[in-house]
Amino acid sequence: MRLLLLIGCLSGVAHAADAPPDLDTALRRGLALIRTAASNWPKHKACFSCHHQTLPLLGVIEADRAGHAIDAEWLQAQSSITHAYFEERIDDMLAGEHVPGGATTAGYGFWALQMTHAPADATTHAMVAYMLQLQGVARLRGRKPADFARVENGRWTTSCRRPPMQGSDVADTVLALLGMQHYATPEQRPALEKSKNAALKWLAQARLERQEDRVWRLWGLHHLGGDESAKNTVREALFKAQHPDGSWPQATDLPGDAFSTGQTLFMLLKTGLASGHAAIQHARDWLLRTQHADGSWLVESRVKNKAQPYFENGDPHGEHQFLSTAATAWAVAGLAQLAQPQ
Repeated sequence: MRLLLLIGCLSGVAHAADAPPDLDTALRRGLALIRTAASNWPKHKACFSCHHQTLPLLGVIEADRAGHAIDAEWLQAQSSITHAYFEERIDDMLAGEHVPGGATTAGYGFWALQMTHAPADATTHAMVAYMLQLQGVARLRGRKPADFARVENGRWTTSCRRPPMQGSDVADTVLALLGMQHYATPEQRPALEKSKNAALKWLAQARLERQEDRVWRLWGLHHLGGDESAKNTVREALFKAQHPDGSWPQATDLPGDAFSTGQTLFMLLKTGLASGHAAIQHARDWLLRTQHADGSWLVESRVKNKAQPYFENGDPHGEHQFLSTAATAWAVAGLAQLAQPQ
């Protein structure tokens, strides 16, 4: 009986193949899965999805730079899905009505639009207006403008906790700032500058408790301004959090997984760490060892109270397929850095 249980526990890793795939094969398999997952999503749901639009877009775009040609029609379709979701909510956003997911949804929406080079328009104007109102709180209804004298009001935060993607105020704050900097109109710039100053003060003292906090803090320092000493401090914390097998966990009390490992690999390489660094090589090897033969990486969801009822999108891993799709996208995006010209 114990032997059967052991085999069952190990099957998630042994699924892939007798030997780990090479980098090109791993990318090709992962790409096929995330493209299909993103294409299937609007057949079942009318909502924009951070895990089935933004992150698959990231994986596909980064793999394109590594020689896996992008499908322009697929790319435009994902951009259109994202834009349409927020366009339908222009009046609500301007009026301060709640957008499901709050700052997290809008932040990932900004990123999806940026990656597909969507131009600024009435929709992005409303998204910026919404985020300027939302700073410091999870929901807008009946609230007063944020008092930036209180440092905690400089952050953006999600309206519901669903880690890892909705579990870090650091991530929400960085995504909000980057999106608004890209899409704010000239008329919105003075308000954005005040919001940014308050956000940077909060980020400077924010506690980095989880992997999401650390990687997004590094991303913020890289794109919003930060000296190399501050970046190195965060990098050292990331190196310390890496498991001996090469993986990274979402938190210190959890096992390593492909979501955090792919994400950290991507963030470290994009912010300047050399591809030959030992942490990078170990993470690459772990991802190649743990990919399933269908191209996926399994990450089990720990969210007990689902924000939406589970439905079958046709992806691997049953009730864990949404987070596993996000993990696969991060793994593809991270590994793609190692296949691109340096």
